[in-house]
Amino acid sequence: MTPREYCKIFAAEARAIPDFGAVPEIIPLYLIYRPANTVPYATIEEDLVGPFERYCVKERDGSLAVQSSSEIAQKCCAFQHWLYQWTNGNILVTDMEGVGWRITNVRIATKLKGYQGLKESCFPALLDQFAAAHRCNRYCEILGLKSLESLQQPAKPKGSKSPSLGRKAPSAQSSPQLQKKGLASPQGTRKGAVSPKASRKSTEAGEAQLAPKHKEEGSC
Repeated sequence: MTPREYCKIFAAEARAIPDFGAVPEIIPLYLIYRPANTVPYATIEEDLVGPFERYCVKERDGSLAVQSSSEIAQKCCAFQHWLYQWTNGNILVTDMEGVGWRITNVRIATKLKGYQGLKESCFPALLDQFAAAHRCNRYCEILGLKSLESLQQPAKPKGSKSPSLGRKAPSAQSSPQLQKKGLASPQGTRKGAVSPKASRKSTEAGEAQLAPKHKEEGSC
């Protein structure tokens, strides 16, 4: 994500606050293709007309400085703070200058190599310098930004109860499987009962044994 895209998000949040007022805008940078030139690609941007001012910049000695106490400069500082907090201290806009609310020549400093696809880190010491030197203004307070000192302190891990600890183990009496085991099996009851066919066969066999005895008694 480019600084311009970050600035759009910042502007959307700031405009939602009634007392914030106007918001700085980073002007777009266009890439053009010129096939007839030795270097076929070039960048162009809008021509800004008016007095050019420097708001929040990086000096030649590498230090960060706020060149003005104007409303624009204060809001540029608030944008620096907002972006630093948004990216968890990984990106900082180091140069904001332009004409009025139109900002150009924006540069960035990064903390970590490879952050958001960046191949290498740029001026990581500037982020530590910003965290130590920045003083919140009224626009930082309006946005509800945290102090940079609190952002530097590591967050303490909070203990949480596992959901499984709140569950009660099922008792032996309430277990449906244990109750099922205590009952007599229907198959066992069926095996113990006498089959109707077997009782019928035993009755017929008893009658067959009595029949010859009656015949012998009659012949005598």
